[in-house]
Amino acid sequence: MEKKYNRAIFILSIAGLIIAIYVLQSFLRKSSIVCLNSGCELIRKSPYSYIFGIPVPGFGLAGYFFIMVLSFLRTIYNDRRLIYGMLGISTFGLAFVSWFTYTEIFTIRAICTWCAVSAFNMAIIFLLSVRTFLIGQKVSKSH
Repeated sequence: MEKKYNRAIFILSIAGLIIAIYVLQSFLRKSSIVCLNSGCELIRKSPYSYIFGIPVPGFGLAGYFFIMVLSFLRTIYNDRRLIYGMLGISTFGLAFVSWFTYTEIFTIRAICTWCAVSAFNMAIIFLLSVRTFLIGQKVSKSH
């Protein structure tokens, strides 16, 4: 079961990476992206979309990249300790997207479709990481 979760995390992290790259390029080029509503453009132009001068999608890019690498390494080395890194990054990622979603809704007053998809994606990665961690705890207690 752990392998299935790890594969799902790997695939979801690649999907998140693709979303982050797509949205980040619009920040860097200062151009609009395909969006289901006008929220993406309002979010992109908001000062809240930059933290320490870094566009928010840059943080997503880094987070998804490291989760992808760690899940890939777990496939190769089958090292259970790598789940700690995945769990840590996905916990931070979930907190970050929760804060940003709150900021989108209550401060910027717009919702970016891509940000919402990415937030959902990170929440699933977090839940799968927690599940993988808990399975590992059961296995290590039974040995």
